[in-house]
Amino acid sequence: MELTIIGMVQILIGTYVVLAGSVRGALIFLVISALLDGSAAIALPGLGGSSIPPVQFALLFTSLRILAPKGGYLRFLPAAVSENKWIVFFVLYGMVCAYLAPRMFGGMVDVFPMRPDPSMGPFDTVPLQPTSQNMTAGFYLLGALLLAISSYIFCRLPSGGDALVAALILASWLHIGTGVLDLLTRGTSFEVILSLFRNGGYTPLDLSISGFIRIRGVLPEASSYAGLGFTLFLAMAELWYRSIRTRATGLAAAALALMLVLSTASTAYVALGAYALFFTFRAMIFPAATPPGKLARAVIAACGILFLLAVLMATIPRLPFAVYELIIDMTVGKPASFSGQQRLFWALQGWDSFIASYGLGIGPGSFRSSSMVTAILGSTGLIGIVTFGIYLKSVFQASKKSTWGIGPIPYQSIGGALATAAVVSLVPAAVSSPHAIPAALFSIMAGAAIALRTSLADVAEELKPPFREFRWESRVKTEKVTTS
Repeated sequence: MELTIIGMVQILIGTYVVLAGSVRGALIFLVISALLDGSAAIALPGLGGSSIPPVQFALLFTSLRILAPKGGYLRFLPAAVSENKWIVFFVLYGMVCAYLAPRMFGGMVDVFPMRPDPSMGPFDTVPLQPTSQNMTAGFYLLGALLLAISSYIFCRLPSGGDALVAALILASWLHIGTGVLDLLTRGTSFEVILSLFRNGGYTPLDLSISGFIRIRGVLPEASSYAGLGFTLFLAMAELWYRSIRTRATGLAAAALALMLVLSTASTAYVALGAYALFFTFRAMIFPAATPPGKLARAVIAACGILFLLAVLMATIPRLPFAVYELIIDMTVGKPASFSGQQRLFWALQGWDSFIASYGLGIGPGSFRSSSMVTAILGSTGLIGIVTFGIYLKSVFQASKKSTWGIGPIPYQSIGGALATAAVVSLVPAAVSSPHAIPAALFSIMAGAAIALRTSLADVAEELKPPFREFRWESRVKTEKVTTS
């Protein structure tokens, strides 16, 4: 076990969070750590090159903050477990499967492992057997659960919603900044600055395509950067849609959308298309819930981004032809490409594993997929796909007004925005994720969404001493027209 520089810095910050940190500090620590998805806080060479990512390491300190006897957070723990019970079932079953299933079904099915031997070909398989990746996957699943519970507890405090919004805005600009820095330093001696964060042992893939540099920020590949950026874009767009810190969230959403368009990742284009369909569907089916002026502003912002791209193409003669080649490569030509065939092969492993295990699953970490849906199906079987689906339903809460527009109070508006962002953020994972483990930002936003959309009676009860302060009071006054 080797502590990295990132881990050392986290120990310093985490110690402060435990001893004197506020809710805002704890949430910012978690959210910013989630941006370092390709990094390692602690390297574990003895487990096949696995590592503990920064967000899991940060979770250790925030959990200690919750468990502190004088912190006042422990009173929310029973409710956190109860209201997140479906992800509790999903994770516990997944952890049991990670240990038992490879032993029960060992040799009964051939798989492409999560960490293949360098001598293996792209379509080679090996017989199923227990590996260190099963242990790692079980650990990551537990982390996803604890992130949801921790976020729930922090957001049950009156200042929690405000703190999480601030953390997501900060994370959005950091994500944008690392992407721009990646573009500016690629191929120069300054590129080593960002490479310091890519210490998680992941292999960089497709650094350019059709002559375009693929943006990856501090992450190992463009699809990871796009997936994380799309999640932050959803959070900013949905908060803006509900008039929560409108100027800050709106500007961040527009900048993230532009970075996604420039990322050249097919994941980004599929995700943006899916969100556009959802946005249009919501406006058509629930026109009364649409905040005044938001649709027009969204269309103007989209047209503005397209105009900037058109000006860029007009000033660079070669650019339109390169863009055409890029679009063909990343859309129509994708299924016929080597990468597309390999991803289809990986995705089908989930269905084959589901059948071979009689619907029980062969355990998280047992095989590499290219879709979270087939990964869950093959890893945890029918029980896993059902429990995770019910959890999504409990997060989204389609019957609530705040799911489709502005809620009765800012708490519920934030909860609705985070719920929508959490559920829709799974679109990139559905078409590109190699495993069944939800992303850290999904867990954070899902737990927060459930906590923030408690009944008005519960909110009123929580505002009694010792948690009398209500941070959103000033914002309610400034936005009383839109939140009434």
